[in-house]
Amino acid sequence: MGVKENWWRFNYHAIRLGFIPVTKRVLLLSSRVEGEIPNIRPIMLAPVHRTSADVFALSHVVGEFISFVSTDSFGHNGVINFIQKKSTAAMGTVIWQEDGIENPRKRAVALAKDVEDRLNRRLITAVFTQGEYQYDSVTSIEDGLVGLLERYEVRHLKQKGHELRIPIVPVGIEYDRKGKGLEQSAVGKWISKWIPFAPNWTIPAVRTKIIVRFGTPHYFEGQSPREMTEIVMKEAAILSNIPYEVGS
Repeated sequence: MGVKENWWRFNYHAIRLGFIPVTKRVLLLSSRVEGEIPNIRPIMLAPVHRTSADVFALSHVVGEFISFVSTDSFGHNGVINFIQKKSTAAMGTVIWQEDGIENPRKRAVALAKDVEDRLNRRLITAVFTQGEYQYDSVTSIEDGLVGLLERYEVRHLKQKGHELRIPIVPVGIEYDRKGKGLEQSAVGKWISKWIPFAPNWTIPAVRTKIIVRFGTPHYFEGQSPREMTEIVMKEAAILSNIPYEVGS
């Protein structure tokens, strides 16, 4: 496993077992999970991306170490961006260095290297193919990370002489505040507006019920990365009870 991976796991579970239960109690949040992920590693999860709570909701119900993929553009000032980048990297998050590397090809190579490192370690990797937050619908998708997975499988077959089929699991996340759907926390909005250097997080309102649903595992069987991303994210939208509006 190695010292680096042990460090990731320690920090990750410290947040999962410390920060998340306190936050749930303060905001009076409730959560449950429907379905399960296959006991296969490595595996890729493809959740919807609706709020900052998505990461914590998924971590809470899975209980196992997950390496997420994030950008280094967190939407705050430079100080907060730096702190959040370092803290998320310390939990094993793959940081897509949008601002740190000017050359687009070098950025892509650095991202691929880090994601493939997680796959080589036989970890759960979670990718937000929507990119930025889309609160109440799936309106765009990006197939780059799913394409990376396809190339990884092809290269593995050429190098090892046998297939490595990695499942992609759609993940729905539903936020329901007494039938109102996703409602942002008034306290969170006030903090973001008036407290200097506060993280620009989107926080569910008090007493929100969070339901995480795992869908059907999908494998590459001749689909293009774009086609696979569409299949997975359409299912993720259905599991979240939100519309899929890409290309509509």
